[in-house]
Amino acid sequence: MIIKGASRAAPSQLARHLGRTDTNERVDVLELQSPAGTPLEAFRDWQALADGTRGTKGLYHANIDTDAQYSMTHEQWRRAVDVLEEELGLTGQPRAVVLHEKNGREHIHVVWARTDLDTMTLRSDSHNYQAHERASARLEREFGHEHVPGKHAKRDRDAQPEMPSADFNHAEWQQAERSGTDPRTRKAEITALFEASDTGKAFRAALEDAGYIVARGDRRDFVLIDSTGDVISLRRQISGVTAKDLRTFMADVPAAELPSVDQARLLHQEQGRAASPEDRDLSPPPVDKPDPRTQSLRDALAAQHAAELADQERRHAHEVTELQERQQARADEAFDAFARQQAQRSIADREPEPGAFERLWRNIREAISEEARTQRLQDEARKLAEAEDRRNDEIRVMVSGIEATDRAEIQSLIEWQGRERADLLHEHERDMARRIAEDERARQIAREYEERRREAETRQRDGPERDPRAR
Repeated sequence: MIIKGASRAAPSQLARHLGRTDTNERVDVLELQSPAGTPLEAFRDWQALADGTRGTKGLYHANIDTDAQYSMTHEQWRRAVDVLEEELGLTGQPRAVVLHEKNGREHIHVVWARTDLDTMTLRSDSHNYQAHERASARLEREFGHEHVPGKHAKRDRDAQPEMPSADFNHAEWQQAERSGTDPRTRKAEITALFEASDTGKAFRAALEDAGYIVARGDRRDFVLIDSTGDVISLRRQISGVTAKDLRTFMADVPAAELPSVDQARLLHQEQGRAASPEDRDLSPPPVDKPDPRTQSLRDALAAQHAAELADQERRHAHEVTELQERQQARADEAFDAFARQQAQRSIADREPEPGAFERLWRNIREAISEEARTQRLQDEARKLAEAEDRRNDEIRVMVSGIEATDRAEIQSLIEWQGRERADLLHEHERDMARRIAEDERARQIAREYEERRREAETRQRDGPERDPRAR
């Protein structure tokens, strides 16, 4: 049994993923512990509650998958969720359980709200990988499944010196689904190009001929940008090569020469590489080469424009961060005011303590009649439950209002930044065309001046033309 999971945000994206019927044959919501009608509304509410904790990842998403030889009942799936919940320390937290059937196999996704309403803190997610493996081992013993050792489990290092590694991770499979490219085929192609190259520069040229752009990554030395704009780890596409080996092989390709990821994506757009490598135009390049001076001007302008785009991206990112900080501060103030309001209401709604005679009479009455005591306890429990329901409803209304306002502000900022980005790109296109036209006109004037100068020198050397009839 394999269990994977992590804390996260982005409730809308998660709800869309869990509800996809195009990639799953069947989608069933087995459990939804929320007054909201849909997982999307529940996830948004749970994530919004994290604003009051000054945290960012208000959800915990886990995936439980069994070997193909085992079939699970709904009761067993629920038992698996209970065990994992206990190991993760999320007992008592609201959760949603969604079952997917894909290619005839079932697996489940579980999403918990991490915000503890009693303490207004996020439940800890530390050491979650070990918790996954403890839950997996417990369930394998309970269900009689074959044990699958996890990454953090102890192993026989003589029999298994290295940890097994998957050929493709989840992100790479998602990229394959978006692009329609088989990751096995792509890895075999890139490995063959690597083995056929003698130097890093030759390997880079071969990759570019195959439709990829080699770029410098944020966390990796070398990444590939394909025609769809996806970022691919170059090292993971070469069989049997470590990061150190690749770094040594690519030593003749300085990192300063490589574009960033954003610049590589722009290069793909400018070169018109919208098709996949198999569909690209394989016709030979034109014989006429561009003028070196024009090409040099193009390169200089492209570098200047790329720097302006990078500055704009940094400014946009700073604007988003500032807006999120303002929204967080506003949410903190709202939750603090709500907490103070609730404390004042609790004091105001608290029933006065009975006097000594009333307590004595109540004790006598309850000693005589067990029914009286039961009724009192039920009334107290009912009042507590009503107060809790009222508080939860008010929290939900407040959180929904905060979330709606934040979404509108973020959407407005993104739309404005998108227009500003489009304006800058349009300005770059006009600047490129104008500068090249001006350069061409200047060169044309220089050519005309040079022709006139040569004609004047010829006339001065040969003298005026004479009429052959003149004597």
